[in-house]
Amino acid sequence: MVTIENLEVQFDVTDDGDEKVFAQYFTRFIDEWAQAQEQEQMLQRRLRQDQMLGDDQTGSDF
Repeated sequence: MVTIENLEVQFDVTDDGDEKVFAQYFTRFIDEWAQAQEQEQMLQRRLRQDQMLGDDQTGSDF
């Protein structure tokens, strides 16, 4: 996994249309990224829960 700590984006805006297009693309992709992050976190929680279910907390064989 790659973590980006700081990202700086510069672009020249010639009119309001360019800024709106950039904002639309940025919003779309950041939303997709956020959804992927949320799904990954949910998966990790489920995996931890599954691991805890497999642990024998009582010390008995059955």
